[in-house]
Amino acid sequence: MKAKIVLAVLVLMLAGLAAADEKGVAWEDLSQEQRQVLQSFESDWEGFAADRQQRLSNGASRWAAMTPEQRGAAQGRFRQWRDLPPARQQAVRDRYRMYRDMSPAERRRIQDNYVRFRQLQNERRKRLHDKFRSMTPAQRDRLRKRMTDRRPKPAARD
Repeated sequence: MKAKIVLAVLVLMLAGLAAADEKGVAWEDLSQEQRQVLQSFESDWEGFAADRQQRLSNGASRWAAMTPEQRGAAQGRFRQWRDLPPARQQAVRDRYRMYRDMSPAERRRIQDNYVRFRQLQNERRKRLHDKFRSMTPAQRDRLRKRMTDRRPKPAARD
């Protein structure tokens, strides 16, 4: 009986938190730095979905904490993103979703491979890149499968 009451209280508390999150972030609740960064959104702020308000609020906090060099680099990346064709932007989003949905071990393996690739001499890296680009889609798929099959298998538990 006590377990049911505790469970009911927990569910009500979580529902209350979820409802609070649905309200989003009030413009007045933003810090002065966040409001300064987001000033172009002020007139539309109340019309934004709660999750968008939260993302913008978080982004403004990160921006305010950046050094001028970091801000310049971020602006450069944004310009590159903005200049991509819509189909390429969608492909990047799709790949990011795939990456985000991977297990932590799988993401770590990809990060390690990237670091190893970046540590190669430029000439070797360019040859590998050119070789991959010249492959047919079927050849690329076979290579990916072969690389997936090479992953160490988890040790058997006794």
